[in-house]
Amino acid sequence: MIDRRSLLLALPAIALWPSSSAAAPTTTDRRLANRLELWSSYAKKTRTLMTRLSTRRETSLLEEPLLSTGTLVFRAPQLLVLRDDGLQGSTTLIDGDEVRVFLNSEGRGDPSVTVADQRPAAQWVARRLRSMFAPGDGTGLVEDTRTHVPKGRGHRLELMPPRGSAARRQVRSVSMLLDPVVGTITQIAVAEAQGDRVVMGLSDHRQNLPDEDIEGFLAQLDG
Repeated sequence: MIDRRSLLLALPAIALWPSSSAAAPTTTDRRLANRLELWSSYAKKTRTLMTRLSTRRETSLLEEPLLSTGTLVFRAPQLLVLRDDGLQGSTTLIDGDEVRVFLNSEGRGDPSVTVADQRPAAQWVARRLRSMFAPGDGTGLVEDTRTHVPKGRGHRLELMPPRGSAARRQVRSVSMLLDPVVGTITQIAVAEAQGDRVVMGLSDHRQNLPDEDIEGFLAQLDG
């Protein structure tokens, strides 16, 4: 069974194209630049963000995917929370380079909280997820990654760990699907090296909510 807890436990800035004195940008360069421009058109305005979250966990250990719902909250510059609905679910809290996973029923102060800070794969995934919502031009998003812009329908960007890295041994990629007009992230997929996946659908995006709404949500993390 794969979930955020097991995923996190198991688990140079890129130029958009060469300088004017070098070769002209390639088609791949232009496609990447277009994706980052679309993403940035929404992300650069984000101070806070709250979305509904639907998660599908796909694993070879089960015949059917595991489904759950929850909430995603981001507060600039570096706080990201993924929280399942209900006391039986779990919460993943990413605050800068700190990564914590705990049961909703216990809260973040529980002594048994899972700390995943020092695990290379967990850190790499956490930084990608956090950077997906942080305002910027995309430099932080693609830092320490290999990038791929899939062809075909859908505005998708795939981020992969560097070859030979510790993260690459456990994580194949983290990808995001963008709304073609607004630039919001509508889907995130985390693919493990052995083939399991976690696919998160994002909907009902509410950008720059009043501070009290965000603080009210964060207060729930104390159990």
